[in-house]
Amino acid sequence: ELMSGCPVAHGYDPLDPATVLDPHGALRVLREGGPVFYMEGFDHYIVTRFEDVEKVLLDRESWSAANASTPLIAPCPQAQAVLSEGFKRVPTLNNADPPRHGPMRKSVLTCMTPRRLNALDSVLREYARNLVVEMSKHHEVDFVEAFSFPFPGFAAFSLLGFPDKDTEQLKIWSRTRVLLTYGRLSDDEQVEVAKDVVAMWCYVEDFVAARWVEPADDLTSDLVRLAGEKPEQLNQFDIVNIVYSMALAGHETTSNTIGSGVRALMEHPESWEAIKFDPSLIPNAVEEILRFDGPVINHRRVAKVDVMIGGITIPAGGRVMLGFASAGRDATIFDNPDHFDVTRENAELHLEFGKGPHLCLGAPLGRLETRITLELLTELCPNLSLVPEQTFEYSPNALFRGLKQLMVRPGHV
Repeated sequence: ELMSGCPVAHGYDPLDPATVLDPHGALRVLREGGPVFYMEGFDHYIVTRFEDVEKVLLDRESWSAANASTPLIAPCPQAQAVLSEGFKRVPTLNNADPPRHGPMRKSVLTCMTPRRLNALDSVLREYARNLVVEMSKHHEVDFVEAFSFPFPGFAAFSLLGFPDKDTEQLKIWSRTRVLLTYGRLSDDEQVEVAKDVVAMWCYVEDFVAARWVEPADDLTSDLVRLAGEKPEQLNQFDIVNIVYSMALAGHETTSNTIGSGVRALMEHPESWEAIKFDPSLIPNAVEEILRFDGPVINHRRVAKVDVMIGGITIPAGGRVMLGFASAGRDATIFDNPDHFDVTRENAELHLEFGKGPHLCLGAPLGRLETRITLELLTELCPNLSLVPEQTFEYSPNALFRGLKQLMVRPGHV
């Protein structure tokens, strides 16, 4: 039942094709209408304003992250059966609460050092440069396929230590999973995706087992070494969960950031000219891309107790969608929020990486990859442009914003 007369979000469906194409327009209407709405079809409350989204993220006493990765629509029994055979995941990072969350997060932070990231920089730069060089041989090319899909996968898997030869397979397995979790699939499609989930889980189990016996120079091995020093903090099963979690979280959002970012820069030529002329603006351009059209539209929490948000009482057990994309366009925080401006002074206040105890562990890596991308594109493809008259299509899910294709002209002469 609705408490204290929470308004219902009539007409707002995050999976509606028009909303998938332009979530910002639909969210603006909601945000201007009020801070919190109830979405009947999804049995979630949606929180629209920056201040309230931030408050929920910081308040661990009242809110649990347990539902962060739970499917929006429960998988069909056949898909459930496939998953229960081989998928033994437990809450680990983005969907764990205390007491488990602390030790898991601490373990990753202990291993994901600036040294580990700096060691990756030159490897990533070389890989990305080759992709751009290859791309620029074409008159017209799909930027997603040629660059923004492969690059972050390579980065995440290199960090974890997965061999290059497996990158393609791993990307395919993980590409479909997001639709099982946050979209609407037919029963047959769900079963196919469930098989991929199990295949990837088994791959990670085998990989961690191999590193457990013989560590190498990668993040997975760093975790293995840490488990040797602190067995009470971390065991082999924990590492499988962490690596699986990072193998998924580590690239999809960055692929989407890079794709949306290039689209935004091409559609705002004054910003593209600005970063070409002054590359020192690139780090701030990355923040503005995240604010303006970031990869996370909505993120989720569940109320542990009755809790007041935006003047509305959410009952214990009430599930909320936190409008990250809506917060990024909140005019009380960002002046002229629908305007894309790489010189915006407070762009980095966006909430795309979350905030508080669950602040995204991959944020430094995602920022690094996006920065490398813009540095290479401004250098090697200064005349980059969008193919005119194209229709844009985004992944049909309620949480993540991802372009399926972005046709560009690299503009080599």
